[in-house]
Amino acid sequence: MRVLVLGPTGVVGDAIVREALADRRVEAVIAVSRRPLTHAHEKLQTVIHEDFSDFQPLAPVLANIDAVLCALGVSWYQAKNEAQYRTITHDYVLACARAASVANPAARFCFVSGQGASATSAQAWARIKAETERDLQAMFGSRLIVFRPGYIHPVYGRERPYWGDAVMRPLMPFRSFLKGLMTDSRQVAQAVLYAATGGSVPSPADNRAIIAAATAYANRGG
Repeated sequence: MRVLVLGPTGVVGDAIVREALADRRVEAVIAVSRRPLTHAHEKLQTVIHEDFSDFQPLAPVLANIDAVLCALGVSWYQAKNEAQYRTITHDYVLACARAASVANPAARFCFVSGQGASATSAQAWARIKAETERDLQAMFGSRLIVFRPGYIHPVYGRERPYWGDAVMRPLMPFRSFLKGLMTDSRQVAQAVLYAATGGSVPSPADNRAIIAAATAYANRGG
């Protein structure tokens, strides 16, 4: 199968690229980014795309993929304001989704959302995430799989320091008892690949479902 990874330079997106490149079921990984990736692999094609508000120029690429694996987003603490958060988390994701749904009506869409996403939340980021989920559902129906991880430990590092890592570090030895609260970037990536390659994953998938899917993916072998 052929997958397109949106947000391939982030913590989760980078992990998805790594897992997809190692998976024998994946014949091609198309990473859409504003800048080159550090990875080099015969299966990897990096598409430099500047305008994330318009994915129509990528229609020929989208027509030939089986699934969009979307890890595009920005943390609330990184966003300059609510408008920027909405633009990246909702508008850019939907721009890709619209183009993909037209170019290939059979394509699946895996969206990494966030724990706590809710249309009725008092927090703006949670409402925006839920709105993105809702709008993707309207486009893809049963071909959409949503993942709602909580804290994600960055297995392969993080470009920008995040205060949450320091807060969560003392809890890492106890993570097996905290499956409802935390995962790591490799587990999320494996869960996404498990769903993309035909594995059964509930949508939305919470932390426990993500960890279960990641375990099933690892046991199945890539």
